Amino acid sequence: MSGYAMTTSDAFVWRVGRGEVTLSRAGDAWMVSYTSVGRLLGPRQLLYENRHRDPTHAAWDVMARVVLASRDEDEGLRAGRSAAQWLRAWPNQRAFSGSPDNGDENGSR
Repeated sequence: MSGYAMTTSDAFVWRVGRGEVTLSRAGDAWMVSYTSVGRLLGPRQLLYENRHRDPTHAAWDVMARVVLASRDEDEGLRAGRSAAQWLRAWPNQRAFSGSPDNGDENGSR
């Protein structure tokens, strides 16, 4: 079960099976959400949502959610790389620093 990315200037979306992982800008942070989609599941259901100040953490989070949705680590790596490329292309985006000063909003590092 292979996924695919849909990118716009507003969001990066990775769809795999019945799951959809979305990365978007939310003020001064990045929002990662994981929802279920599909005709048999009824309305879209939010399974996970988190905000990250560090774009690197957001890309890792996308990778982790895709691994959970697809049960395929290679698929997660492809999604994470694609999300990182999308983040780098974001207008006025500062470079990925990876510095420990840029934690996500919930305080984890």
